[in-house]
Amino acid sequence: MPWEACGAPRAKEARRTLAEDSSVKRRLPAGIVDTGFASAATFIVGLTAVVRFDDVDRGAYALFFSAFVMGSLIANEWIFTPAEVEAVSFPESKRLSLLPRSLKLGIAPCLVGSTASLVALGLTLSYTSGAVAVGLAVTSALLIVVSTMQSHVRRMLHIAALSWIAAVMSTAQFIVVLATVWIGTAVGVPLAWLPFGALALANATSMLLGLWIARHQLREEAPTRLEFRELGTRGFWFVLNGAAPALAGFMVAVIISWLASPEDLGYTESARIVAQPILVLAAGLTAVLGPRAIRAGLDRDPIQSRSTSRIYTTLLLSGAGLYLLVVGRDWVLNPVAGIVPSAYILTGLVALTAAANAVAAMTFLQGDELAGAGRERSLAAIAWFSSLFLLAGGLTAGFTGAYARSIGLIAGSSTRFVIQWLALRGVYRAPPRTEASKMVTKAASSRLPTRGKASGSNSKRPAPGLSR
Repeated sequence: MPWEACGAPRAKEARRTLAEDSSVKRRLPAGIVDTGFASAATFIVGLTAVVRFDDVDRGAYALFFSAFVMGSLIANEWIFTPAEVEAVSFPESKRLSLLPRSLKLGIAPCLVGSTASLVALGLTLSYTSGAVAVGLAVTSALLIVVSTMQSHVRRMLHIAALSWIAAVMSTAQFIVVLATVWIGTAVGVPLAWLPFGALALANATSMLLGLWIARHQLREEAPTRLEFRELGTRGFWFVLNGAAPALAGFMVAVIISWLASPEDLGYTESARIVAQPILVLAAGLTAVLGPRAIRAGLDRDPIQSRSTSRIYTTLLLSGAGLYLLVVGRDWVLNPVAGIVPSAYILTGLVALTAAANAVAAMTFLQGDELAGAGRERSLAAIAWFSSLFLLAGGLTAGFTGAYARSIGLIAGSSTRFVIQWLALRGVYRAPPRTEASKMVTKAASSRLPTRGKASGSNSKRPAPGLSR
């Protein structure tokens, strides 16, 4: 019957979505373990810094951390993110074979990104000692290079459905950081060289371990040859997309240190470290759900979009709410109040920072869907527009002090969430791509020269990825 013929594809699509949901849910624990241990390693070095540095040097560390974030995004968005989204368009068994080439292409952008530490050096020499500033500058520059490459390896493992290897890498990273901080403290390594230096060593060690475990998959023939020019052309818009919040965050840190004080910036950094587990949870969820969200945007598949978003939103808000109840204030059941007392000097700062992180995390999966749908220019425009609200919040530091960063983050992230939601409504108004249209597109793209295919001359192929 006609209605049976119409219902069959829908039933088939529903069964496929349920099967994918089951597969994704099985990999979610590995994704959370991966990002959990990776962020625990960052937490250890951050804790070492905020506990052992004085208020002024803690503010300098916060500025160098912002420079690290800003420098890392250059290589990540310029080369690595486009390579990752390109990989999603191939079968899972072929995706990891693209990694050796993408790592080689990303070395130069990583070195360029490391120069962000020089900016932080120039800004901190006026209020901290040269020994502290130079130590932070050298180790943060090294960290930008190795951390960006290691994170790319882990994301590619998730994309290739080898999440367990990424989890092993992060576990090793945590162990190396713990050992390095303990040994470095025992032998008297200068404090300025310890936080970023320990994390850089751990990133390099764990990356080599992951590449060794996956050596057999890496030897397979790649389905395409990645080229710097083509990835760079696509990645330009994603550099703009990632640069906006990173640059705004860096400027807010500088504004707080100027309009309020370096001590207030130190309190902001302490609260950021305590509230970080919410972003850890979000990163763990998107490590597994992100490729599926990209695919939903690519295929204009609203069913898969809703299914993926439902899993993400439920787990994120549940976890964030529970965490906020425990650490939002200084009370007897709070396990971190005694460890990071500087985060609780200003009443409500941790709670506001945690809420801001939850709002920011709500935009992550939306961005992946828009990246898959090829809306990279829209993403860049949305990022720059919403970052104006983050900056506006930072400019209140003259009377809000350490609270300014969280105020701006809530304002900017809320704006970004609403605009991206409206953009996704436009994406899914278009009819879903059928299996036949996907095959036609793939066949057409296979007849294009390599350069044309990689450069996105086929308008049906998605523009690559998106930053966090």
